[in-house]
Amino acid sequence: KYLYKMIKAHDWLLKGPHPINPVPLPADTTYLKRLEQAVVPQSIPAKVTLQQRMGFKYRQVMGEVIYPTMKCRPEIINHAIKLSQYLENPAEEHYHALRDLVAYLAATIEDGIYYWRKQPVMELPEGPIPRIKTDNYDLPTQPFDQRTLYGYVDSDWGSDSTHRKSITGVLLMFAGGAVGYRCKYQDTIAHSSTEAEFTAACDAGKMILFFWSILHDLGIEQTNATVLYEDNSGALLMANAQQP
Repeated sequence: KYLYKMIKAHDWLLKGPHPINPVPLPADTTYLKRLEQAVVPQSIPAKVTLQQRMGFKYRQVMGEVIYPTMKCRPEIINHAIKLSQYLENPAEEHYHALRDLVAYLAATIEDGIYYWRKQPVMELPEGPIPRIKTDNYDLPTQPFDQRTLYGYVDSDWGSDSTHRKSITGVLLMFAGGAVGYRCKYQDTIAHSSTEAEFTAACDAGKMILFFWSILHDLGIEQTNATVLYEDNSGALLMANAQQP
């Protein structure tokens, strides 16, 4: 209901048909560099003029996007973090990027997190099963027991040209859906991709321990080690103590 209300309030943002395979924001470095190097307004009157020309308040719409990001839309968390850096003085490129993000939410308004359960709850309304939007980064389906926690972790390496800090992304799965996710800039500047990935894996390990304590309190014991998927061979070798 929140997204329907939000989209209805900003229907003037959504001109034209929705794309067949919508994406929150392009992930190519050229696009991201354009956001980072965009020329911002140099005075308060210029900021006001730009806001009036774009037709919406950047800070207001950004705040409305944060809520679904935290509740049930982990796929846009990295984009929300990126665009929230420009709250104080957004450029025209940032306005367009935020408009694209809202358009993505409108095109995928029925998407969300679905969880497995033994018996259906008939009181819940029926809805369409989310469509998988295939790309080069699909997570493979894992043959885990639905009561087993497992996770994924990844990191870039200094892709933000303004401060060169890497971004950690963690996703924890349970009962067929995401139960925990996190995306944040790392506290230190990594000197290699291996260091960035290893730092991310360490954060993911702490997050797993936290969820173990929650599951323990709920009476869902995790007897085996939680599997964490990491795609950097150097970080894996370090974690397994096979190389210094």
